[in-house]
Amino acid sequence: MAAFPSPTAPLKCVVGIDIAKDSFVACVGHATLSQQLHFGKETTFANSVSGFAALLSWVVKQHVSGSPLWFVVEATGVYYEELAYFLADNQQLLSVLLPNKVKHFARSTELKSKTDQLDARLLCRLGLERALPAWQPPTPALRQLRALARERQVLVRQAAQLKIRAHAYQHSYQPDSRTLGRLAAQQQLLVSQLKALDQDLADLLKAEPELARKLSQLTSIPGVGLTTAIVVVAETNGFILVENERQLASYAGLDVVQRQSGLSAHATRISRRGNVRLRTALYLPAVSSLRYNPQQIAFYARLRARQPSGKPGVIAVMRKLLVLCYSLWKNDCVYDPHYHPAHLAEKEIAPTA
Repeated sequence: MAAFPSPTAPLKCVVGIDIAKDSFVACVGHATLSQQLHFGKETTFANSVSGFAALLSWVVKQHVSGSPLWFVVEATGVYYEELAYFLADNQQLLSVLLPNKVKHFARSTELKSKTDQLDARLLCRLGLERALPAWQPPTPALRQLRALARERQVLVRQAAQLKIRAHAYQHSYQPDSRTLGRLAAQQQLLVSQLKALDQDLADLLKAEPELARKLSQLTSIPGVGLTTAIVVVAETNGFILVENERQLASYAGLDVVQRQSGLSAHATRISRRGNVRLRTALYLPAVSSLRYNPQQIAFYARLRARQPSGKPGVIAVMRKLLVLCYSLWKNDCVYDPHYHPAHLAEKEIAPTA
């Protein structure tokens, strides 16, 4: 007869890491078959290569042999990235969590105080109690593409704001010509930087023909240009961790949520708890597709027949464009306007606001 494992045998070992600019706090814990959680003492390390190496040496002494080891890190700005790449290069299992996911988990616990040590233990507990997806670092090409795409979004936003400022000041009472000249120079600088950045993107795609080919498939969707396709692919890391359409919509904050309790029922809305860069990049393509894409025009018309406002229809078109990009990328094909999946034909749901 086979022997049953001891209920005190380690089932999973997790290192929770609360990271900051100059240092991070780590907490090691393990779960047993009897669902008991045990935590070690929190330790602080420098957020540098020497600190990362010291972390691995410390974990080796704390790790209970025979149990899988996971690292759990919260995506705090960009401060987690060096550690994440270091752990990935050293073949360590790692989960990188969005702050809102950690925040909601914290609300489900009895924890009221907040310190770096408590946050590290909280991340450790989350990893022990939940099955988390493994983080996969983007390829060098996708990493560079994301950096350039984000820089371009910032420059475009700055150029729009500067244009408004210059227009307002130009039409004010007795504007100073020297100030107008400086504003014009700033506008010209942003234009030249945008041109240089677009050239960098073109050079990157020229050096990565496979990436350029797949991006061209996304631009076969009416209303989706190269800039939009680049943002969608860069912000989703090439859809590498996306398992289905619902997960993708949730990541972009385009998932529909409902608030209802007893006799109180609020209108359905999108969560907006996701990647704001994706939503920003999809808005204008959605509006454009409502002028040039017959399928989207018909889809929008059906939604307007049920909704008094046009905004939910535009949001629904944004979601459809995102799902189309995902489908074309995964299936490695171009857009077919005559393809209509049967399982989606009668499932068009849009938020009411």
